[in-house]
Amino acid sequence: MTNKHGDPNAENHELLRQSARNLIEQGVAPRSSGGKLTVDALRVLFERARDPESAADALKLLHELQTYQVELDLLYEQLQANEHELSEELARYRSLYEQAPAAYLIVANDGEIIEGNEAAGVLFGSLATDLADKALGALLAPGQEGAINALLSNLGKQGPANATFELADRRQVTISARSASTGDRVLLILTEATTHSATS
Repeated sequence: MTNKHGDPNAENHELLRQSARNLIEQGVAPRSSGGKLTVDALRVLFERARDPESAADALKLLHELQTYQVELDLLYEQLQANEHELSEELARYRSLYEQAPAAYLIVANDGEIIEGNEAAGVLFGSLATDLADKALGALLAPGQEGAINALLSNLGKQGPANATFELADRRQVTISARSASTGDRVLLILTEATTHSATS
């Protein structure tokens, strides 16, 4: 059933079909990125084309197959272009995450660190890659594991939250936490509290 307001998929397919026909009319050969006709299929087409009664149908079928081939090639090129664009965008966001001046952690709901960026590694005095699989509570001062676990477990009920914790070396950090949209992990930003000591 045709949508009277226009089906975007049908419109896209018609544009693709028209592009394929234009290329064929211009004499552009298919690039054959997709599938090819088998020898048996070509033999059947050739035999039908030799028979005057079925020649017109065979030529029409051959033209349709050629049009489909060009459509597939155009789709393949578009998919390659989309994949390249997505790869570049992913690399850009990955770079922003890894080299951000703020310490970022991605943790599981139980507090196990999945990954952290370079600034998080600096904050905890290790490489970012060494943070993976460690419990966040183990990097805090003793006695705070219950508080960080409570913060993480309450995110689903209360939404984003902030709390200040003490690291094992006595520095204070504010942790801003938010559940990821997937619900199976938590995104954290850790900001070290700056202390100004008075000089006498």
